[in-house]
Amino acid sequence: MHLQSFAVRNFRRLRQIRVDLDDEATIFVGANNSGKTSSMHIFQYFMIDSVKFGIHDFSAACWQQFNEYDPATEGAALPDITLDLWFNIDEANLHRVIDLLPDLEWEDSAPVGIRLSFEAKDPAQLHANYLAMRAETGRWPSDLHDYLRKRLRVEYHVVHYKLDRRQFDKHLLLKSEQTLQVLEKGKEILRSIIKVDLLHAQRHLADTEQRGRDEDLSRTLGRYYERYLEKPDPAQAPLQALADTEVGLNNHFNTVFGPIVKRLNKLGYPGIDNPDLMVRTELRGDTLMNTSAQVHYVVPGAPAGQPAITLPDRYNGLGFKNLIYMVVEIVAAHEARKQMAEGQPPVHLIMVEEPESHLHAQLQQVFIRQLKSIIDDVEDPGTQFVLTTHSSHIVYEDFSSIRYFARVRDMDTFRYSDVRDLSVFSDEVEADTRKFLLQYLKLTHCDLFFADAAILVEGNVERLLVPLIISEFCERLATSHLTILELGGAFAHRFRKLVEFLGLHCLVITDIDSISGPPKPREACTTDKPGAITANQTLIQWLPGEENIKTLLELEPEKKEYRGGPGKATVRVAYQTPHEISWHLEKLTIAGRTFEEALAFENLDWSQDEANKSLRLKVKDPADLDAVVQGVFERVRKLDKTKFALTLIEREVDWACPSYISEGLDWLADEICDLDAPPTVVSAEEVTDESSD
Repeated sequence: MHLQSFAVRNFRRLRQIRVDLDDEATIFVGANNSGKTSSMHIFQYFMIDSVKFGIHDFSAACWQQFNEYDPATEGAALPDITLDLWFNIDEANLHRVIDLLPDLEWEDSAPVGIRLSFEAKDPAQLHANYLAMRAETGRWPSDLHDYLRKRLRVEYHVVHYKLDRRQFDKHLLLKSEQTLQVLEKGKEILRSIIKVDLLHAQRHLADTEQRGRDEDLSRTLGRYYERYLEKPDPAQAPLQALADTEVGLNNHFNTVFGPIVKRLNKLGYPGIDNPDLMVRTELRGDTLMNTSAQVHYVVPGAPAGQPAITLPDRYNGLGFKNLIYMVVEIVAAHEARKQMAEGQPPVHLIMVEEPESHLHAQLQQVFIRQLKSIIDDVEDPGTQFVLTTHSSHIVYEDFSSIRYFARVRDMDTFRYSDVRDLSVFSDEVEADTRKFLLQYLKLTHCDLFFADAAILVEGNVERLLVPLIISEFCERLATSHLTILELGGAFAHRFRKLVEFLGLHCLVITDIDSISGPPKPREACTTDKPGAITANQTLIQWLPGEENIKTLLELEPEKKEYRGGPGKATVRVAYQTPHEISWHLEKLTIAGRTFEEALAFENLDWSQDEANKSLRLKVKDPADLDAVVQGVFERVRKLDKTKFALTLIEREVDWACPSYISEGLDWLADEICDLDAPPTVVSAEEVTDESSD
């Protein structure tokens, strides 16, 4: 039995999303403030009694609905926050969900669903209470939203409903407004089916006396020992050794902690010099693990026959400590589920927020690859992991487990998030394209899934120089998270389907690559040669879908843009455009064939200055302007482009950015720089009022 999918409505940025889960591990990715963490927190809010909803947990679009609510209006309703859970059921667990079956016509292949709804207890009475309070005070509340800021937990509660999959469409939306059946014992039913555990990202591991998150590994392991591991028999040697020697207790601890150390070894913490883990006693009284035992690391390299040297855990790095912490917490959650008094729920959802914290790249790869082996109970297939991450090292193994949280910006509405299931993309895209994308992501470790926008560039020169150009010529983009991918005109178009599926903002900076001649062979030529065409497959197969150089040079800017695709992507291509140049009173309008030509032409006096000859763009003794153009063309073809880029970087920026790149970057800045405005500051009064309900 597994949690097949869940749907969220009206929770923060999650106005309406559906997420399908992998049977083993699902990875949530996306840029900052895209809703990944909220998709985990809603489970915490609904399934942990101590966590309470606040008015600001409702999506921004709901706020106006509160203030427009009038119970006298037919069909009027107050906003609610809902979490729909859909389970696929096996025969062994059918008895657990009897109360969730919609009717006798239910087919055993259909998922079974339950809705958790945070909704008004009595909408009409709520509105009457609001009006009465306003009449009594004469000034507060200013509107219904303001009233619920202080009275939400009095007026709202959680209700459970039975769901029938036949009443929902493929997006898990109700086909029509229907009355759902309330489950009187919904909380008990849910707890008998699923257990949810969350590991938050704020794992501040320290060797101090503080409690809570700021605790050392010894206390973490101590808590695990007290709850789940076998204790020594008071009549046997380990406890007697408390007064005589530590040997017995050390043996005991190493025996009971053996399985968890074995799990750690499965993760393969990299490096041959990494110390082994052991637990040893430091006796200070009549207690054992919590105050008298310490995690130690065995220092490698002890001479043969000599006793091992050990150091307390505070002498090792945060990466190893964080790994141990996560493994212990995951195993502890697993043991707690097995020991539940009311019976072990068949589904265990373990949600880990940003496991990469303090873990270096190799360990991040190992962690996700070996995650399932941490819980090696072969008779317990019901554990599912959900991870949120900003690590490119975690996501490149496969597309099928990735769920991309996209920030959506529509006209005349608040920003919200949508979820793109990359298992769908993986199934639909051609096998060779899928293989190319996975291999590229694996080799480059690019952060495509976490960036505000992507810039696909022609080659190494642009990859090196675009960050410099942004800092010098487009300050609006300087604070944006951009991923710059070097693909070249021959391969950039292979990212088209992924860009469109994810709905990315994407700028493609490429070369016009003019060629001419008989059908075969064709040779590079200047862009003003009659009949020239482009050799750039991105311009031919993606944007703007043209081959003729003359047509490309005359194309209007709006025809270089594309908006659409499954994810509503916004894409623009930027390639060299005509520019008027002058030389010794001669003038000519021409476009460069490459970045280097465009830079030379649009900075002609600078590029031909003797002081800049180290760039190797200077033409020797040109007779006229045509000779300059031809000479630059010839020199660029023989140029060591990486050396050229590095030479340019180390110089003072006393040149102008090629206009086609400036135009492209300005377009991208217009698209993303206001994507998510800074949040409004909430007053201290609002915070304290909300927590006082």
